[in-house]
Amino acid sequence: MFNGGVKEAAKMLMGLDSMAQKKIIETIRKKDPAMAEKLEANLICMEDLQYLTATMLVGLLRDINLETFGLALRTIDQNITKKIMDMLSTGIKLDIEDGLKGKPRRVSEVEQAQTEILKIVRQKMDMGQIVINPDGDELV
Repeated sequence: MFNGGVKEAAKMLMGLDSMAQKKIIETIRKKDPAMAEKLEANLICMEDLQYLTATMLVGLLRDINLETFGLALRTIDQNITKKIMDMLSTGIKLDIEDGLKGKPRRVSEVEQAQTEILKIVRQKMDMGQIVINPDGDELV
């Protein structure tokens, strides 16, 4: 499956509840562990953080180095970054901006920061502490 196919497959998986996603990914993992990893990596991305509520975002940031979070935002669309930053208090924004607007860094460092952040996001999703809700429906 080429990379576009992985992204499309991940989009289809995102339409399922988390238990169904896990079951399918575990079935795939038995036959093709690398493919399962690619699918998991594409289930969520940094851009999806714009769909968190302010409370979920702040909860996430408690477990993340804020400068690393800022570094991870460097390659994200500026409108999305602004939307995320607008949900935060001034103090948190300043700490994030140290990473966001700091000295130039290698793309590989930004990608590593994104990988670290998304790993924590996935853990919090598995625990039910975070829900990515792109439809904008109210959560109850």
